[in-house]
Amino acid sequence: MRVASRTVFDFVRPDGSTVPVETELLYQADDPFAVTMRFHAGGAVATWIMGRDLLAEGMTAPAGLGDVRVRPNTGRTLLLELVSDKHVTVFRLPTGTLRKFLDASYRLVPPGSERFDADAFLSMVLR
Repeated sequence: MRVASRTVFDFVRPDGSTVPVETELLYQADDPFAVTMRFHAGGAVATWIMGRDLLAEGMTAPAGLGDVRVRPNTGRTLLLELVSDKHVTVFRLPTGTLRKFLDASYRLVPPGSERFDADAFLSMVLR
């Protein structure tokens, strides 16, 4: 079971101007802690996986210390920063869009009921 959504985030250029980027959000019950985001731009796709809790926390206060950071920007938008070895990529996204997506994921797997099957994970990794 999964929740999927297509939307548009604004890529924020260093000069502050923005460019729309088609973005897919994906949540799967069999990986209950993670949200996958796929960014489609210029014929390429960049995929980032981040914590569902981090996204939820970032809706009300700055969250994330590593490669993914989320923080409120205005009452209607959030800033998502993706940090790689060479760049910090910044997106502005509608708060309501992320809220609807997270709410749908919570209906699928309520917060606090997530389970991680370590044996299945190790079996897959150690093949």
